[in-house]
Amino acid sequence: GSYPSRLALELKKQFPTHTFNVLNRGANGEEVPDMLKRFDTVIADKPDLVLWQLGTNSLIRDHALGDKGANIRAGIDKIRAIGSDVVLIDPQFAPKVIAKPRAEEMVAFIAATAKRENVQLFRRYAVMKRWKEVNRLPFETFVSSDGLHHNDWSYACMAKGLGMAIAEAAQRPVMSAAAEYPRHAP
Repeated sequence: GSYPSRLALELKKQFPTHTFNVLNRGANGEEVPDMLKRFDTVIADKPDLVLWQLGTNSLIRDHALGDKGANIRAGIDKIRAIGSDVVLIDPQFAPKVIAKPRAEEMVAFIAATAKRENVQLFRRYAVMKRWKEVNRLPFETFVSSDGLHHNDWSYACMAKGLGMAIAEAAQRPVMSAAAEYPRHAP
């Protein structure tokens, strides 16, 4: 019931004539430096797209990303070096995360890093916050009993949202450098 297995189904719905191989290379409890140590095994499969969830474990351990995003940039550079696209996924809006005073700061930091590095961002925090504050859903509707992880319902929603976002991005016209920066005659 995790979102990677459900994402594969969502992508198949969006692109019925294509084949997708969605690999889950996440490891529980890792922070960005730990993830970087494993990135060579992640990119060895030469993925077309890497969905990179980050920030939650650092938050719940009260660890700041003190490197000003250098490790995130290093990860993005490794992904781009093999021609893959990357989508950053910010922390979940869950009791154990929002109890931390720097939660909003981490979310803003990841958003700023995504913008600066010109990569896409899946705003999981904002989606889940909307469920709680606008839709008035109790946490039990979308967070497991540990107060941190998704439950089946929110994994399904996350997979659907990611699937739709990927489909939308894949169908956007690609602009060439010439179209983006037309040459002007002297």
